[in-house]
Formats: sequence, structure tokens, C-alpha cells
Amino acid sequence: MDQPQHRDPHYDAPQHAPQDDPEDARTIAMAREAVPDAKLAATSDLLASFTRARSRRWLLRSAAAGATALTVTGASAASALAVHAESLTGGATLQEFFNIIATGEDLFVTFYREAIEHHSQLGLSGDALKALRAIAVEEQIHANFAKANGGTPATNHYSMPHGQDTFADRDTFLATQQLAEELTNGALLAFIHDVAAMGMPRLAQIGGQLMQVEGGHRVVGRVIMDADPWDNWAFGPVVLDHFTDVPAAVTAAGFLSPTPGNDFEFHAIGTTFPGLIHTAP
Repeated sequence: MDQPQHRDPHYDAPQHAPQDDPEDARTIAMAREAVPDAKLAATSDLLASFTRARSRRWLLRSAAAGATALTVTGASAASALAVHAESLTGGATLQEFFNIIATGEDLFVTFYREAIEHHSQLGLSGDALKALRAIAVEEQIHANFAKANGGTPATNHYSMPHGQDTFADRDTFLATQQLAEELTNGALLAFIHDVAAMGMPRLAQIGGQLMQVEGGHRVVGRVIMDADPWDNWAFGPVVLDHFTDVPAAVTAAGFLSPTPGNDFEFHAIGTTFPGLIHTAP
């Protein structure tokens, strides 16, 4: 379903400058030798754009005489390099992981964008609508991160377990939102398990960063539905053995089987929202 894109105004929240890390220079020098320039630039540019307001350091300069100086933030460059250094050792398995993340994040950008477009039918306004708009932007940021690291979505057309009713009935939407976020949290637990077992601590850490945010999305839904209590998990449940089990689980839940009348097309949205912080891993 081709719906108009939601557009939010652009904001750059002020950030505190990070402290110098004495390991930056050594990490960058070692990793740059192993990382393809084009691939590094894609993620460096993405992460630098997220953190430009808090950057006060020039970390990398071209060794070639007369070359233009390369200016990226320490946090952005180090993060991009660490991810890519681990990505190089992950091979086809890690490529599949980023494909899965890109597909899932595009799916949930689509889900939240549709909810925002149909907020009147769903009885969503005020703080509830504002929260969903912020969540949609967070999902887009996650999707961009996966794609910057080589992830390719399996499709740009998605289905919903209850089709068009998902965005016409408030209870159906909120039940689907809880299903979506619980699937996502279970998927990220499997991701953390698998990349840790592969000896990739930075990617495991990023999985934790993603899961923190997705768990918050689940609680936001419970607040909107006035569940009792709002936050009811002491531990997140382990529901998948491996991250490669995610596509089958998401398909079985009804999100990856578009048909006429139940076909929702992905459209990218913006990546800024008032008050949104920590927009880079």
C-alpha cells in the first residue's frame, strides 16, 4: 500500500564531547588496512552525520601528500571500523545477519508509518502518537545501520497478521505491536548469542544496544494500552535458538506473506526527531 511518507522536521540535539581515547589511533590504523575504503566510508559518513554536533576532534588524515584531510568523529570512526573489522571475519553468515536486520527494520518502519498515517482511526494522539513517531525514526536509523554494513532487505513489500484491520482497530494494532516487539527482542537475543559465539564482541554489544531500544518500544505499547503493570518482564524470554531462525518465525507470525489487500510497501522516512539522542552505536 503506497501511503504518503511521514516527514518530521530536522533537529540536531546538542551532545557532550566524548573524552579522547588513547587507543583510537592504534585501532584506526590497524583496522583501516583491512577495511575496503568504500564500505568504511558508507558507515563512517552515516555515523558521522548522526554525531556531528558532538565532534571536536579530527582523527584521520590522509597519508598521501596533498590529499584532502578526512574528518570523522572519534566515536563514529572507531565504531565503524570495529564493526567492519568484525564483519570481514563473518563472511556469508554475517552478511545474512545484516540482511535479516535490514528486512526486519524495514518491516517495522512500514508498520509504524502505517499506524501514524491511520492514527485517527486508531485513537492515537498526543504523547502516544509522538512516541510512535519517535519509534518509527528509531527503526529507520536501525535499518540504515544494517544497510550501511551491507544488509539487503529480502523484500520491500510486507503483510500484517490481520491485514488492513491492523490499522483500523486499536486493540488489533496494539496486539500486533506487542507481537512485533516481542519477536524483535527474541531475535536480538539470538543475534547476541550467535555473534558472541563467533567471537565478535562489538557486534554482540550493538545487538544489546538495539535490544535495549526495542524493549522500550514494547513497554511504550503497554503504556498506550494501559496494561497492568506497564513493564512486566524481569528477563526477556529466549524464543529462538539462532538468528537465522528469524525469517521463518516472522513469516509464521504473518509479516512476510503479502497478498492483494494485505500488501504494505516500505517507504523510508527521516532519521531525526525532537529529543532523540544516542543515534549512533
